[in-house]
Amino acid sequence: PFGNSNIYVPLAQSIRLREANLTPMERMGDTLAGQAGYRAVEVRVADPSKIKPVSELVNNMGFRAFSVTSQLEEIERIFLIINSSLALIGGIALLVASFGISNTMIMAIRERTREIGIMKAIGGSDGEIMRIFFVEASLIGFLGGALGVIAGWGIDRIANVLANRWITQQAGQNFRIVEFFSIPWYLAGGAILFAVLISLIAAIYPALRAAKVDPIKALRYE
Repeated sequence: PFGNSNIYVPLAQSIRLREANLTPMERMGDTLAGQAGYRAVEVRVADPSKIKPVSELVNNMGFRAFSVTSQLEEIERIFLIINSSLALIGGIALLVASFGISNTMIMAIRERTREIGIMKAIGGSDGEIMRIFFVEASLIGFLGGALGVIAGWGIDRIANVLANRWITQQAGQNFRIVEFFSIPWYLAGGAILFAVLISLIAAIYPALRAAKVDPIKALRYE
């Protein structure tokens, strides 16, 4: 019989009900304040786009307004800090990955010294040797970038679901789903191309080193 928890009563009656149910501490607070009143008032707007103007109007009247919009703005600021931190961590990881790729290519040269010597002995030019290692570095960068984009997309989906679920619990079922994190196609493609570019840069020194291998010494290398 009481499926609807919202009960509306006339203002005068609500004031009498409040005064009749004040606790001793609340009565003391009203006495010290010199006037009786309410500690909070709920204002509802028919158009969600009016939430911010109404909140500003309430603030200008000397009251403190709190709305879901302000809560969302605070959450967005928190996410901005998180994104900045992740960008810093990503930059450090990118630098470490560059050294890792370069080290991997150098180790590959050491293991394939004899192979490089054979290619140069049968007429392989320095440019052809360098292109081999550049292609390998590009493949490493492409695969790493693609896997990173896929992993980022998965984390993005999980973060959006968790954030919207929490906000929905706070604001109610009428809350509009918000995409806090998103990976547009151009950003995903740019990330992969950037990974390939970093891999190519990291492969410059190993490729030059491979091109300078002496074929005579390389053929005797074991």
